[in-house]
Amino acid sequence: MKNLTILALLLAFFTACNNDQKAVDALLKETETLHDEAMKDMAEMNRAARGIKEFMISATMTPEQSTAYTETLAKMGQAENDMMDWMKGFKAPAQDAPAKESLDYLTEQKERIQKNHADIKAAIEAGKKLMGK
Repeated sequence: MKNLTILALLLAFFTACNNDQKAVDALLKETETLHDEAMKDMAEMNRAARGIKEFMISATMTPEQSTAYTETLAKMGQAENDMMDWMKGFKAPAQDAPAKESLDYLTEQKERIQKNHADIKAAIEAGKKLMGK
């Protein structure tokens, strides 16, 4: 009877650990997917930035008129810098790391990349609006 109880406890422990690892793996995959989507949009943002720069070179504008363009370019630059900082700092948790620490870390990273992606999308829309697209 004692061996059966120990076996049941061990089985429950390993099942809980396996479920925790599944949650970590799922959150890691979600975070990486968000990053991939943000990178695709960042490429679009960079194309928009090049278009704005080319337009500014050939356009005749007053300093007041050019302010909207330079501010949009600055937002695009900040969004790109934020992405680069996120990528430099992101480290997938080790398989043997405690599940709670991994989940907390990945939740924070997912929130950061979601905000960055939103900033990228906002910069793209601002650029399209400026260029009349």
